[in-house]
Amino acid sequence: MNNMTEIKLNISKSLLEKMKKHPEIKWETIAQSALERYIEKIEITEKITSTSKLTIDDVEDISNEITKRSWQKHKDYLEKLIK
Repeated sequence: MNNMTEIKLNISKSLLEKMKKHPEIKWETIAQSALERYIEKIEITEKITSTSKLTIDDVEDISNEITKRSWQKHKDYLEKLIK
């Protein structure tokens, strides 16, 4: 029995065209992974804020900075691979 629920997403035509250029990518898996990461981020935020004096905005700012730095490291790594 399948425990999966189907959802419908609205995306722009330009994004759809870009996605079509990469049929080898399982976009469903990418979307599911992004949703799981976002929920994880919310749960971590809730856990931190439940016992912290930081505000939700503080935690979100910290989280965004961590994400930004992580993506930069990932980008730097990929650029080294290309060279």
